[in-house]
Amino acid sequence: MLAVRDLRGGQKLEIRAAVPEDAARVLVYTEQVSGESSFLTFGPGEFDMTVEQEADFFRACQRSPNRTYILGFINNELVATANVGASSRPRLRHRGEIGMSVSRAFWGLGIGAAMLDLLVEWAQENVMLTKLDLFVRTDNARGIPLYRSRGFIKEGVLRKQFYFDGNFYDLLAMGMEV
Repeated sequence: MLAVRDLRGGQKLEIRAAVPEDAARVLVYTEQVSGESSFLTFGPGEFDMTVEQEADFFRACQRSPNRTYILGFINNELVATANVGASSRPRLRHRGEIGMSVSRAFWGLGIGAAMLDLLVEWAQENVMLTKLDLFVRTDNARGIPLYRSRGFIKEGVLRKQFYFDGNFYDLLAMGMEV
């Protein structure tokens, strides 16, 4: 998968599938963004995969018919990651769950929308997937409108699912049939 998307401000976002050789670079990026947003499920030092484990994960995504992991670059700098994770179990393999991050220095350019659009397009072309799900904190004022604008609908609220800085937060479950 390779795409180039025009962003606000005239920059270009190159999007491609992650390969095992990206593992070290993705882990550095992940540690960086872990301290930039409280909306992620992990903070600094909490993402404990080794380079080899991350490379193995990318290999597994490449082999899987219902999982993908994509990377977004501006001028060869990794600025975003997004993925669809899905089970191989027959009862669950029809639904994928989206995860996504964008480096704070690049917020507001439309990167999240571009990455999400590509994942939705990929899922719509995937013969195995019939549904996409995601979970977003109920106080994520930028994320929720983005997901709604792309066709995700509210499916429920999960109370006290997220704990950060001494506070509990609710998660909004959103889904889309593809």
